[in-house]
Amino acid sequence: MLAQDIMTHRVITVTPATPLRDAVRLMLEHRISGLPVVDDSGRLVGIVTEADLLLKEAKPHPQPPVLEWFGRSLWLERWVSPARKAEGQTVGEVMTHNVVTADEQTPVEELAARMIRYRVNRLPIVRDGAVVAIVTRADVLKVFLRSDETLTAQCRRLVGEFILPTEDVGVDVDRGVVHVRGRVASPGRRSELLQLLWTVDGVIAVDDRDLLHAYPAHMLMGE
Repeated sequence: MLAQDIMTHRVITVTPATPLRDAVRLMLEHRISGLPVVDDSGRLVGIVTEADLLLKEAKPHPQPPVLEWFGRSLWLERWVSPARKAEGQTVGEVMTHNVVTADEQTPVEELAARMIRYRVNRLPIVRDGAVVAIVTRADVLKVFLRSDETLTAQCRRLVGEFILPTEDVGVDVDRGVVHVRGRVASPGRRSELLQLLWTVDGVIAVDDRDLLHAYPAHMLMGE
């Protein structure tokens, strides 16, 4: 699955000049925790989140850092910007400039990986610099609601393309758990098959207790 399969097309945005109280009101009214920030031409220039605004309420306020430059580094920006965010009055003064984004063709597994790697809750979906949609953690979780029938069909197709004529493997899915049974030619083949099944979006777990393997002939002969 790709970002285009799960993304939310209706995106609430703000501009750098938006007062913070208006941004808070939008978040609460729409029950969202972050807002992409766009310029007058609609191009993405930042993002403002609940975490940015919480710094204003924390006491005492963070002290200004010795280094204020952060460039294109998200991690450096997070380190040097708390004082700026605590004192800011507009979205532009508190927003995060280094935004983690994706495009419509980004695979769901990569979306999840970016969220974990950069510790973000949402990814603006950008086309030619403009925000066209957004993917949140909740959107990614939608893959776990794919029907067992759909998962079974996809798993069986992958198995059918993988197994050799001498191998026999069956697959069923129950509540997102893949139950795989049968026999493959070697431990290596068994490992490859299990990794392949884990690539299916929406798989909760893989039950491989009934999947056996044969050892290569030269190992059985002690060669």
